[in-house]
Amino acid sequence: MSVIDHFQRCGLSSDDGLDYRQREVLSALSEEQKATYSFQGLRRKLGLHQEMLSRTLDRLEEQDLVERTEDGYRINYDRHVSQLGGAGSASTETRAVTANLPHEVDPTFLLRSLKGRWFSEFRWLGYSVTPSSLTMSWISDDGRVQLRATLLNNTLMIDAIHGSAIEKDRAVRSAFELFDLFTDRTSAISQAAS
Repeated sequence: MSVIDHFQRCGLSSDDGLDYRQREVLSALSEEQKATYSFQGLRRKLGLHQEMLSRTLDRLEEQDLVERTEDGYRINYDRHVSQLGGAGSASTETRAVTANLPHEVDPTFLLRSLKGRWFSEFRWLGYSVTPSSLTMSWISDDGRVQLRATLLNNTLMIDAIHGSAIEKDRAVRSAFELFDLFTDRTSAISQAAS
């Protein structure tokens, strides 16, 4: 289903005064349920100049479609726009890591310790919290690779999202770098608990 179809299903149409860029930003924000994305993460993800993104986000805030939080931006769920889907880009998602975490690891502690952190060429993109899972995302400087780490029932899954087969190796290697970062954090928690 296209982004326009989602807008119409949510009661928004082309008559609502949204331009292409606003629809693009809303689509990016709605890719992950209840996600909050940092400004710089959105800028890298969409490849927009910061001034253009700032103006677009301001207009979306004025229309009450997006809300700004201390952690970044997210869809205003009170407007029921959360059903918007992705733009349908030609990205491939590869599960690179699946690992069990020690039971004493608190996902909210991991979020607090990793939120906003950079590693290698990857910059913080944002996070999503649902009653059953926590997802944290990073994006490469050039915006071509995204890493998504999901914690569900003490299982860590790291997915590498890339646009081409050439980028797959880079994406998977980077997923293992992220796994090392998680390993360092969880080791510190486990040692403190014992």
